Amino acid sequence: MPTPTGTISLNDVNIELGRSSGANINMNDSAVRTLAGVGGSGTIITMNDLRGKSSLTVNYPAAATGVFYGSDYCGYVDAQVGVPTISGGNGTYSYSWQRISGSIFTISSSTAQRPYWYATFCNDGATEVWRVTVTSGSTSVTDDVSVSLSYYTY
Repeated sequence: MPTPTGTISLNDVNIELGRSSGANINMNDSAVRTLAGVGGSGTIITMNDLRGKSSLTVNYPAAATGVFYGSDYCGYVDAQVGVPTISGGNGTYSYSWQRISGSIFTISSSTAQRPYWYATFCNDGATEVWRVTVTSGSTSVTDDVSVSLSYYTY
């Protein structure tokens, strides 16, 4: 859950960073600077910089690709997104995928961390964009993934 937007303490910051509430912390700590969005050691960070901040980040590989061959049946051809980098939050994540563009692919599960996409018919070079929303507690972040399948004959 993000840090409070009202009264905030360094214990709130520790908890958002996944540390125990009584852990040693200082305003020049690199994790505190990252959470505050203030770079450069020596630049002053205030508690205002830390209000309402979340440590939850998600980064999926930019693309999921698959190649189907001349003898393959297109309905079984798939692409899978790579392993995402997810950090922060409370360690429990849920996923929700939504089509942003295109209409050719079917997703194996709209709630999976790493779903497969299937071509419903042979369409060489078809590309779609899908958006994943990752939620941890009351915090959500999104990332877009380009999904494409290409036809290869041999």
